[in-house]
Amino acid sequence: MWLPIMTFFAQGFEHSIVNMFVVPAGMMFGSPVSIRSWLFWNQLPVTLGNIVSGALFTGLALYVTYRDKSPAAFQDAVIETEGAMEAA
Repeated sequence: MWLPIMTFFAQGFEHSIVNMFVVPAGMMFGSPVSIRSWLFWNQLPVTLGNIVSGALFTGLALYVTYRDKSPAAFQDAVIETEGAMEAA
């Protein structure tokens, strides 16, 4: 278990799960970090960043990959847009 997590950490990635492993391991080896400072200054921002970027990048990648690219769908979108512009 140590090798994959430490490899991920050594590559410089910030991830909440890795930090749940690495920071307490450092605390066990004598690092002067309190649980409160770790949770507030590390775990909270990293977790929020993981959630936001994961949702954004995953959602964007899925949208670009699986959106309907057929000419009929494009034509329907153009017609709907033109109708909305005429109504305004």
